[in-house]
Amino acid sequence: MTAIGVLGPVRAVRDGTPVDLGAPRQRAVLARLVAGGGHVVSVDRLVDDLWVGDPPPRARASLQVYVSNLRRVLEPHRRARTPARVLVTVAPGYALRLPTARVDAWRFEAALRSATPDAVPGPGAALAVLDAALACWGADAPYAEFAGEPWADREGERLTRLRAGAVEQRAGLLLELDRPHEVVRDLDPHVREHPLRERAAMLLAVALYRLGRQADALDVLRAVRASLAEQLGIDPSRALRTLETDLLRQSPRLEPAVPGPPVHAAPGPLPVTAVPDPPPAPPAPGPDQVWGRTAELTRLRAAADRAARSGLGFCWLGAEAGAGKSTLVRQLAATLTDAGWRTAVGTCPPVAGAPPAWAWREVIAATGRSLPPVGTGNGDLSPLPDPGGPDDTRYDEFHLHRALAAHLSRLSGHGPLLLVVEDVQHADGATLRVLRHLAAALTGSPVLVVVTYRPDEVTDDVVAARAALAGVPAVEVTLGGLDAEAVTALLRRHGVHDTALSRTVRERSAGNPLFAIELAGLVAAEGPAAALDGVPAGLGHLLARRLARLPADARTVLRHAALCGVEVDVDLLLAVDGGPEEPVLAGLEAAVAAGLLVEPAPGRVRFAHALMRDVLYQGLPLLRRTRLHARVLAVLREQRRDDVARPGRHALTAPIPPAGGAPRPAGAQVQVGHAAASG
Repeated sequence: MTAIGVLGPVRAVRDGTPVDLGAPRQRAVLARLVAGGGHVVSVDRLVDDLWVGDPPPRARASLQVYVSNLRRVLEPHRRARTPARVLVTVAPGYALRLPTARVDAWRFEAALRSATPDAVPGPGAALAVLDAALACWGADAPYAEFAGEPWADREGERLTRLRAGAVEQRAGLLLELDRPHEVVRDLDPHVREHPLRERAAMLLAVALYRLGRQADALDVLRAVRASLAEQLGIDPSRALRTLETDLLRQSPRLEPAVPGPPVHAAPGPLPVTAVPDPPPAPPAPGPDQVWGRTAELTRLRAAADRAARSGLGFCWLGAEAGAGKSTLVRQLAATLTDAGWRTAVGTCPPVAGAPPAWAWREVIAATGRSLPPVGTGNGDLSPLPDPGGPDDTRYDEFHLHRALAAHLSRLSGHGPLLLVVEDVQHADGATLRVLRHLAAALTGSPVLVVVTYRPDEVTDDVVAARAALAGVPAVEVTLGGLDAEAVTALLRRHGVHDTALSRTVRERSAGNPLFAIELAGLVAAEGPAAALDGVPAGLGHLLARRLARLPADARTVLRHAALCGVEVDVDLLLAVDGGPEEPVLAGLEAAVAAGLLVEPAPGRVRFAHALMRDVLYQGLPLLRRTRLHARVLAVLREQRRDDVARPGRHALTAPIPPAGGAPRPAGAQVQVGHAAASG
């Protein structure tokens, strides 16, 4: 059995015997594949990382030699011409295929994921799991021998941050078990090494206080306060300030709970082959993982803090399909749950004939288990519909308003409450009326209501409901496309590691997470060329549905725009249409309002997604497409007589001359096409 370690010097062991991994760059190949987390690392990415963006002419051949040598030492008994099982070839590169327990960095992360209250019964068991995780580390930094290489520095810093968090999580468990001496022993050097980590300082301060060192505890908090001000220019968090007040007042909250039984710590660092397998690691993050939404999540969390202090608040979270509204809400709910909030989610179904106020029926189902049953003498709650009852249950809407308001108010009395109403663009009138009633009934209650919607599908009823709620404190959050860094990170989790390919996917998807993931899947199925003009089938249907909601005139204008390119002059569209100006402008305005076009500059429009332009273009029959190219070509010749390159693409696609025009000489047409290709 082969095992690999990178938390320190890169090393490998096979059946208890160290393996010679060869020269430094060959060792770097194995280390880089470990950093890939078991995912495919493309040949281009490996070459760029190993030679720091300046590869020699025979870099790919050298890489193949390194891979062949590594396979020979990692699988010495593999028969000739049989496929490798450890270092495997998977288009467009290579991947490391080993159980999680056989790679120390992977084993460490898997142990961290399993050290949660849901996975282990009590702090003692969680402490044992964390001890096993931290035992994976040696004295040296991760990937120590490749310090200075950008890929190694990034991965090493990420693992070091995870280790710091694990040390602090372990200290918190020790405090739960009333073992402050061990907390001080472990955290004192940790806090000195990381002076900006507030959580570490707070845990150390509590441990010092429990040992009777109140002055030392206050000094620790004052030191982190000074470091934050000097190095970052910010004030400490509210939690740290609250702790400081509790220390000054000697609050009973700082005293330990009932002491737990002692748990022996795990021994020191173990050999890479000696640690038993932990529970299987969960799959790598997929579309549910939040990427690049830190600012939006911060705004939502700030709104939650205000609601907890001052009473009811609203958040209107708008974005197009696939932008990650639901994912962001789930992340917010997870964050607030850790802070003691309760969460209830109701979804407005996009189907006709659904029971009225269905979203609130789901809220009742989610919150009904959070409170003890109400006595039969309380008739206010009787009109609540039975979540498990038949869909055609009828109830009086007025009494539903009152009953639901009383129910949620009672629930919020036990702690702050997050209510999420998903896809309000599909809401029926009853759902919106309940929403308006709750806004009046829950004023002053620690409740945050998050409403998600698609701006291009909002109905007049939703607009009216928002107007009626204008007096309630509200935050408006609109999700745009992810930035380049977030898209790159997202694509790496889906097997796209090539920089140029990632750039192409981001440009075509405009940073929409769903679109980027679908394009990554298309690339995996059909090869890198599919990133340039391929349209995943699922996205094609989604985009076609968005187009179908536009007026017929607007769809015609968009088809003309698609012929002209991703970004188009409005004057060119007017000339290509050849009719009155107003219908064209009205069609463009409808497309801008629907989020299909943006206006980068006066007199110009651009498709919000290159994918939308491709759907329109590829949806045109060849005969119509050819004649439209001919029409655009005629307009370009007339308007831009000195511009040879821009009409070239249309010339190559439109051999038929415009109606009423003389055929263009073949030599001149080829000249135009070549000018376009070279320019």
